[in-house]
Amino acid sequence: MTENNFSWPEYCPNNPSHELIIAYLTIDIQKSLHWINELHQKIKEIKSGQISSWERTGNAYCLYLFPDHVVIEDDYSEESGATMEISLSDFEQAVVSWKQFVMY
Repeated sequence: MTENNFSWPEYCPNNPSHELIIAYLTIDIQKSLHWINELHQKIKEIKSGQISSWERTGNAYCLYLFPDHVVIEDDYSEESGATMEISLSDFEQAVVSWKQFVMY
């Protein structure tokens, strides 16, 4: 799933975690600058140690942020509760790029 060929510098089209990031941003964050900014702020708070974790339940996914990784749980996967672990830095790059993509 791509939103008009959205990608980021480290994006790899055959990487399932990258496809999941795109699906998450497209379906749950959408083009809401408020939600994008909130998500990026929580990433910064995790990285700085202000908070130890954060979670967000969306339309199709549950997102869990931790200091070294992100878990995106697909609520509609064939495997109930299927999750994928993604590096926090990779996820942050995608979020920053999504914001730029939405703004232009």
